[in-house]
Amino acid sequence: MKKVNYNNPRKLEESEYEELVRLRAENAYIKAEIEVIKKEIALREEKEAARLKAKKQRSSKNSGSPDIN
Repeated sequence: MKKVNYNNPRKLEESEYEELVRLRAENAYIKAEIEVIKKEIALREEKEAARLKAKKQRSSKNSGSPDIN
């Protein structure tokens, strides 16, 4: 396998340059999608935690009242 010298890269062909530009744009798009997905997951987890907390509070209020029967 040939070792690539990053300090002195060769000039890119037109098609290689176009591919590089396309791949960089695709990479940026994917990174943005990942950030959106992470935020969606965090929001869902936050909503679920709030729902469980509210359910627990309702349950503790209901169990605190004495049974009249």
